[in-house]
Amino acid sequence: MAALKNIKFQFVLNTLFSKKGSVISRLNFSRSKSDDAVSVKSLLLQNHRLGSNVLVKGWVKSLRKQKENTFIHIGDGSGEQIQVVIPSSLCHEDCCFNSGVVVRGKVVQNPKANQPTEVKAENLEVVGRLDLNFVNTFCGVSCRTYNYVRQHIHLRPKTTIYPAILRLSSLITTTLHNTLIQDGSISVSTPILTSNDCEGAGKVFFVRPASEELCREMGNNEKLEESYFNKRVYLTVSSQLHLEALAGGISKVFTMDPTFRSENSRTRRHLAEFRMLEAEIAFCSDLQPILSTIECLVKQSAKSLLESLDDLLKTDFATITYRQALELLLENKSVFKKSPRDGADIGSEHELFLVKHIGENKPFYMRTAEDDHSLVSCVDLLVPGVGELCGRSLRENRHSILKRRLEMQNLAETLNWYLDLRRFGGSPTGGFGMGVERLISYLLKIPNLKDIVPFPRTPHHCPM
Repeated sequence: MAALKNIKFQFVLNTLFSKKGSVISRLNFSRSKSDDAVSVKSLLLQNHRLGSNVLVKGWVKSLRKQKENTFIHIGDGSGEQIQVVIPSSLCHEDCCFNSGVVVRGKVVQNPKANQPTEVKAENLEVVGRLDLNFVNTFCGVSCRTYNYVRQHIHLRPKTTIYPAILRLSSLITTTLHNTLIQDGSISVSTPILTSNDCEGAGKVFFVRPASEELCREMGNNEKLEESYFNKRVYLTVSSQLHLEALAGGISKVFTMDPTFRSENSRTRRHLAEFRMLEAEIAFCSDLQPILSTIECLVKQSAKSLLESLDDLLKTDFATITYRQALELLLENKSVFKKSPRDGADIGSEHELFLVKHIGENKPFYMRTAEDDHSLVSCVDLLVPGVGELCGRSLRENRHSILKRRLEMQNLAETLNWYLDLRRFGGSPTGGFGMGVERLISYLLKIPNLKDIVPFPRTPHHCPM
């Protein structure tokens, strides 16, 4: 019976996703008949005939009143802005910069060459009135600086630049997702709550219920921090260990989930919460497939944006060994605040130096290099202006070596399940983690990550 159910389930999957004209392909996501508003983007693409009646909803981005007519630029977040021309007598007195409006009118040809069409309005309704204090405090010259706008993160979407950043960010993340899907990887969700510190650096956020009464009730007044899950639980710093478990039967998996790091750092390159693209590949005993995948992801993301990134697309990624990097750093140690040392962490200033001119004990899961047991089989991708964009490694799949490492770090009991992956048909695996916001920062030349995420979280800063 179970086998029959499996066969039926597989048949349903094949029917849904394989056939042309399938249920999935016939789904209609068009706008409901009761809401016939058109997007500004569709108007600019000339998807509507001249003379046709349209309904446009959006926010006023600029307004110029004259004796006969008022000229309004309206944006709805779909792209650029459309010009609306309305008789000044019909323009509501509450219509001002950034007020929400609903416009009914006809599509007409724009006499100027900058836009092919405009809307000749017959009716304008103000549905979102604006406090004039907003205009005085947020729309002056000072609001053009990132610093000023950062103090009003809930109002950033009303600026011109920030929606553009979000649209481009969406394009980049969609490209990353589609590129891995086309390569045969499966997108999965991994836990945000976890009982392990994958990186082993202690940079985790501890999680427990806010109600002490609940904790006492569930934990019998002992170890309240362990009362809910019967162990200490944290916000994830990496999905890698869970991805390794899934790769044991699916071969290629990836996730793009939130990641959390409790570092006391308020630099432009650090956030307490960010997105991490992480992937795991089974039967991978060589770093080259991982290197090729990373290079493909970065270049496909660049290709989805602008032709001005052609230089990146035409350039092969240069690679140097740890020893070569260390030698170069030591030769120039006088320029660093913190001198590089063999076996020590390569800091941000060292990373940026290496990018311009061309470890710490690594986590337990990295495979020891065959030719030098003091090193592990891992590699970091360093890019200009950002430093480390991506870290990747082969995973240690030898049970005895991994068990010894876990015992040395007192993790053998907590990660016993991770050892089991090596005992029950485990294959050599390799994977990587890429900071999504750092990739966006690199491609869009936006130096501060706080200007990329909608609601940045950093030490001493968690509004909303």
